[in-house]
Amino acid sequence: MAKSAEGSFLESELEDLRAVIRLTVELHEYFQLACTHPFCLTYVSESVFSGIDSYCNVTQAYNVLVGAKESQIEWAAVSISGLKGHFALMFEAFDKENVFESKCRLLLDLFKLMIVFAGITYAG
Repeated sequence: MAKSAEGSFLESELEDLRAVIRLTVELHEYFQLACTHPFCLTYVSESVFSGIDSYCNVTQAYNVLVGAKESQIEWAAVSISGLKGHFALMFEAFDKENVFESKCRLLLDLFKLMIVFAGITYAG
């Protein structure tokens, strides 16, 4: 995905994009493992918080692209109890998407869900 952004993003934005991708994949893996240890949840939440600046930079870079789309999250359809399931469905769509602008939109929307999850569950 980062390779597809090389013509459109600055090098610093590409680094931020890589960070957002890595954090998104990490949360996906965390959900798959279903770890119940408090350390794991704290680590995941703090990782998400540490990526917010990168998320903001990628969002700014994305928003000036031709073909940039608005967020696809329907907040009325997202509940705390269904957050993991909503994330899983959106991650699946992200994983299958081949068009950079659409894939990046899904990534940014996934990170929004991650911020919500981290905010709700953080016990630091």
